[in-house]
Amino acid sequence: MGIEIGGQIEKVNGKELCYNEFAERYLAKNQPVVLTGLMDDWRACRDWKTDNGYPNLQFFSTHFGKSKVQVADCGTREFTDQKRVEMTVSEFIEHWVEGSSNSLLYLKDWHFVKEYPEYVAYRTPLLFCDDWLNLYLDHYRMHKDPDTNQENDDITCSDYRFVYMGAKGSWTPLHADVFRSYSWSANVCGKKKWLFLSPSQCHLVFDRHVYDELSYTNHMF
Repeated sequence: MGIEIGGQIEKVNGKELCYNEFAERYLAKNQPVVLTGLMDDWRACRDWKTDNGYPNLQFFSTHFGKSKVQVADCGTREFTDQKRVEMTVSEFIEHWVEGSSNSLLYLKDWHFVKEYPEYVAYRTPLLFCDDWLNLYLDHYRMHKDPDTNQENDDITCSDYRFVYMGAKGSWTPLHADVFRSYSWSANVCGKKKWLFLSPSQCHLVFDRHVYDELSYTNHMF
């Protein structure tokens, strides 16, 4: 039996959805949903895109250009992920504008909120405020060893509020979110296509030998 492609994801006006209803209909059932109307007053929606709807790349270069970020090369595989390199935001924007045909780059996992706390890009919608992972990391350091607890480590390992940027065609390999947690994502500009795998089909992505061993072990105990 192969992976089945199909199904529809419900689209709901987030302003008309209370938390209890959201938790019962989607959160408890681990059911994906598209919510609209929750980004109307975000600063990111004003600053990060131009009047004609394109990414405001010059704004990022001017205000955040010196930030060092992780960038994935979508055309080069490294183990089970894409090869990553570190560069500044300005260097990434320059590569994007030039439209190099040699590699398609995708800026990923930028800890923007932690790096620029004074720039309030968005307000977390009420439906997502019950965020135990980031609440913990906001009050406790990831590293307690003074030899490893450098400023750069504090930023790159301090929270899971990320900014992603990429030109048309950039993508991320199949994965599960950190600690298998729930997550939410807001699309400020452009389009993003998501492919979800239902729980009933997750076993199809395991290596067959590893999955057989796990099944045997679970059966034994």
